[in-house]
Amino acid sequence: MKMTKKLLAAGLIAITTFAYSQENPISAFTTLADATWVSEGLQLGGFEGRTEYQMQWDLDKKIVRVNSYSTDPKTKEFGFRAVGVRMYNTTTEQLEFYEFDKYGSITEGTILVDEKNLHFEYEYQGSYLRDSWIYVSDEEFRFIVGIWKDGGWSKKFHETTFRKMKQ
Repeated sequence: MKMTKKLLAAGLIAITTFAYSQENPISAFTTLADATWVSEGLQLGGFEGRTEYQMQWDLDKKIVRVNSYSTDPKTKEFGFRAVGVRMYNTTTEQLEFYEFDKYGSITEGTILVDEKNLHFEYEYQGSYLRDSWIYVSDEEFRFIVGIWKDGGWSKKFHETTFRKMKQ
């Protein structure tokens, strides 16, 4: 009888662990993580340049660590801009993100998952914005920054394509 209870308990733990790994919201980053994503051409602000996101799993795949680089709109030099974290917060039960930029600013918000699309929602300078990574393929995402209202874009500030860099 004791052996049956132990086997049952072990089975329940295994099933619970498997279910959690299948339902772990941070797994929405599987396509983006462990890769570098690049956008070249017209940048937010209307100038030619490049933006690069290096995304890596960290803390046993509990978070995604992001280093971002971009062309400076004033100097036109390409360089490090920010470090970020994407995570599932077990307290709020939401996917959240935090960006710490080289100027000392912090941007934070929530992430909504729609199949393979990721939508980052946050307040910035008095506006509520959305950055959407729209899945095209495992090698490409459309990226839109704007104001999302009543189920659609009421204003788009920027639209581009991010492509996975070949290793």
